[in-house]
Amino acid sequence: MSPAKKSARGATKSARPRAGKAAKAARAGKAAASAARKAGGARKAGGARTSAATAKPRLGLVKRAKPPARRAATPPAFPQTAGASSKNLVLFRLVKARAQLLAAIQGLVPGAAGQPLGVGKWSPREVVLHLCCRDRARLREFEAALRGVPVSWQEYTEEEYATVNARDLAAVSHLAWDEALRLLHSTRESLTEAIEGVPEEPAEVWAPEHPFGWMLHGLPAHDQHHAEILKKWRSEVGL
Repeated sequence: MSPAKKSARGATKSARPRAGKAAKAARAGKAAASAARKAGGARKAGGARTSAATAKPRLGLVKRAKPPARRAATPPAFPQTAGASSKNLVLFRLVKARAQLLAAIQGLVPGAAGQPLGVGKWSPREVVLHLCCRDRARLREFEAALRGVPVSWQEYTEEEYATVNARDLAAVSHLAWDEALRLLHSTRESLTEAIEGVPEEPAEVWAPEHPFGWMLHGLPAHDQHHAEILKKWRSEVGL
C-alpha cells in the first residue's frame, strides 16, 4: 500500500470517533433541553397551583333580603267611638242595640206579630210593649237616679222582675201592633232627649257603678236579648 492511501485510511479512522462523539454530545444536549422544558413546565404548573391555592376568593354580591311588609293596623270596628265621652258611648250603644231590635221586627204584619213565640211566651207585639214599659220605668226614675238614688228594680229577684213585667204589660196590652210600634218610637225618643240633656261632667254619673249609669248600661243588652229571640223565632217559623 502506498503511503498516500495509508494516510487517507488513517484520516478516515481518526474522523469516525470524532463524529461519534459529536453525535453523542448532540443527543445529550437534546435530552438536557427536553428535561429543562419539562422541569420548566412543572415549575409553571406548580406555580399556577400555588397561586390558585393562595389566591383570595372573589367576593360575590349578596342580595340584601327585603324587610317583611308591614301589616296595616286593623281599624276599630266602630271608629266613631274613638275618643268619645262616656255620655256619647252610652248614646251610641243605645242607638246600635235599638237598630238591631228594629231589624228583628221589620216587616212583621199584625197577624204574625200577635203569634206567641212559644208555649207560655209573649208575642212580638207584647215584646215591643214590654220594651216600651222598660223605657217608661227609666223615665219615671230618671231624676232620682241622676242624684245617686238606686233605681227600684236594681235588687230585684227573677220572681220580682216577672211580677213587675206582668203588671206593666197589663196596662198597655190593649194596644194594637201599629200602636205598639208608635209607642216604641215615641218612648225611646223621649228617653234619648232626656239623656242628651244631661251634661257630660261629672263623668262618674255615666259609669255603671252609679245608679244613673247602671240603669242606662242595662238597656242595650236588653234590646239585643229580645232581638236575638225574635230573629231566632222568625227563622224557625219562616217569617
